[in-house]
Amino acid sequence: MSDTFRLSLIYNPYAGRRRLLNQLDTVVRIFQESGCEVCVHRANSPQDIEEAAARQRGVDRVVVAGGDGSIYQAVNGLMKIPSGERPVLGILPVGTANDLAYALRLPKTIREACEVIARGRIFDMDVGQLNDRYFVNVASAGLLTDVSPTVDVRVKNTLGQLAYYLKGLEALPSFRPFRVQFTYEGQKREEEILLFLALNGISVGGLRKFVPQASLSDGLLDIVLIRQSGWPETLRLLFGLLRGEKANMDQIMMFQTKGLRITAERPMDSDLDGEWGPKSPWDLSVGPKISVFY
Repeated sequence: MSDTFRLSLIYNPYAGRRRLLNQLDTVVRIFQESGCEVCVHRANSPQDIEEAAARQRGVDRVVVAGGDGSIYQAVNGLMKIPSGERPVLGILPVGTANDLAYALRLPKTIREACEVIARGRIFDMDVGQLNDRYFVNVASAGLLTDVSPTVDVRVKNTLGQLAYYLKGLEALPSFRPFRVQFTYEGQKREEEILLFLALNGISVGGLRKFVPQASLSDGLLDIVLIRQSGWPETLRLLFGLLRGEKANMDQIMMFQTKGLRITAERPMDSDLDGEWGPKSPWDLSVGPKISVFY
């Protein structure tokens, strides 16, 4: 029994059109055949994922079946465990966008993703931190950032990523730009912006290679600010990004940093990996690394 690993599977039953449920027995069988003692936890809510992950001290592997939001909750739970006792994170990408899985180049099928975990190859990945919360892929504020947390799960399961874009178009007419202050390269800067992004991965909201130079292990965050430039220009920019076109750099400011403090002229919500995050002001940094299977 010395080669046996203790593995906890935490799954979101509603993620990605519930595609895991019909393959749950196959998932458990693959892990057992690879030498794991498997414990399964069905998550009742996002908070339940975080609480379940925080209880996994002494477990070798924690596998999360869900989307980026489920992984976000699990990582915030795992970060409550001391680093020397923290399990390795495995991901079964059964969500809608699966941005982190894309950045890690994980296979799309559940069976193949299980085999990645069974092989046991480990990667130490950066984790971003905004105030007292961690994120694995992106922290954002401003235009469109309230889209993911407010999309009805039934609509998301029916329409997939299209649900995010349709919900975002609803918000455009009523959104007001906001002014932010931040320090960059030793100078205090002020910009009127529509959208702020801090990326750890290379894609956001299913937009693949949104920041292709981003790395999950370079100890840096890629910052993207979209300046206010009138709605016709903004709409052209957004639709261009959706089509994968090169952005108008006059409207976009991009840089890399290990840390950043941002204040906004009015209270602003943040979005972390598709879930509600802390209100402004924000202290951004690269937090402790976490080990993941890839």
